[in-house]
Amino acid sequence: MLAATSAGTRELYVDYQPRGASRAVMHCRDPEVLIEGPAGTGKSYGNLHKLHLAAQKYPGMRGLILRKTLESLKDSALVTFQNRVLHPLDGVVFYGGSKAKPAAFIYPNGSTIAVGGMDKPTKIMSAEYDVALVVEATDFTENDWETVTVRLRNGVMPYQQLLADCNPEVPTHWLNRRCNDGKTTRLLSRHEDNPALWDAAAGRWTEQGT
Repeated sequence: MLAATSAGTRELYVDYQPRGASRAVMHCRDPEVLIEGPAGTGKSYGNLHKLHLAAQKYPGMRGLILRKTLESLKDSALVTFQNRVLHPLDGVVFYGGSKAKPAAFIYPNGSTIAVGGMDKPTKIMSAEYDVALVVEATDFTENDWETVTVRLRNGVMPYQQLLADCNPEVPTHWLNRRCNDGKTTRLLSRHEDNPALWDAAAGRWTEQGT
């Protein structure tokens, strides 16, 4: 996938070519989408890219990245988002939050992506969003999940969506049942989807993947 953004008279082109589930999620508009797979398959990376591209494409879009606790989010997906998805030429500014407002990434076109945890839901659940990304969704309760879905009604994008990722869990987990019942679309992610681990052109594992 080729994404572009402008900063003054300069343009940035990012050659991101997702594979497998990360590619499928880019084209999926289902209301609830879960990428499930083992660690290292790039599932969070793909979801974060989709959220970023949506923020660039739809001015005024409101997104949300959250995990069960805000502290765990700081040490995982936010590091990936800031260091591997965003680029200085994107012009995205990080706002650290206040007593009334959550921390958020603010885009030049007016889009915002808030960040938070379900341990402190008041600030993040008082707003409406177009897309929310739940990291490590198996840590959520089904009530947490449904609390997020009712906030997806901002209406700036042509569709509203809950994205999520997780490692495989026991068959009786509520999220597995939700996928089996057709409420949530499940996309399976494999290590071969990660170009750092699998050289698709050569058809073999990279040095890092062995």
